[in-house]
Amino acid sequence: MPDQKTNPQEPRPRGIFETAKRMTMGALFFLILLIPRFRRLRRRVWAWALVRVIAVLSGGGLIWDYAQAHTGVGFLLGGLVLVAFGALVRAKPQAKTVEEKARELGALVVLNGGTFLPANGAAHPDAQIYVFPERLLVLDGREAAVGEIPLARVQRYAARPASSDAGEEGKLWELEIAWESGSARFRYNSFFAEHLARVAGTTLRNLLRKELPVLKS
Repeated sequence: MPDQKTNPQEPRPRGIFETAKRMTMGALFFLILLIPRFRRLRRRVWAWALVRVIAVLSGGGLIWDYAQAHTGVGFLLGGLVLVAFGALVRAKPQAKTVEEKARELGALVVLNGGTFLPANGAAHPDAQIYVFPERLLVLDGREAAVGEIPLARVQRYAARPASSDAGEEGKLWELEIAWESGSARFRYNSFFAEHLARVAGTTLRNLLRKELPVLKS
């Protein structure tokens, strides 16, 4: 019998699915590498504003091409995504740390204020008490000033357990401060509630005595 010649099997070309998969993975890896750069860029308000303008103009151009030249649905979808990105994704400046804010304002120390409860007004969670020699300045979680207490006019203060709406005592603590023209409470609701309330009360007592051992430690 004549020898049968075996032809070596020719390599099959890559399938469309495999090629698309590799391209997708490469694109995702590239985007992951760009995430830190985009985050840094997003903290710069003017630079990010320029990125948003470019995105909107580019998206508008793709939508225009689709409407005029019927370039395909992909151009339309890409244009809509770019326009939405430019219109909705705003800059996100890096928030200042508590220490940086204290140095900016010239505060001696910053205390955890828990939830600030003014006598007349809404509650402000995540409050911070910026301590100055002559006053206490209360800022909310968005760094907006929501209260100011003049130390020279303080008449009484007390750190004590507080009652919850359900009547359970011992789980909440608060620091109440009253001065000539008003009063306010700082309510703490956490594992360290008693500690935070007592530290704030001790700091206030030291300020009123013109001693600052807590601030110096």
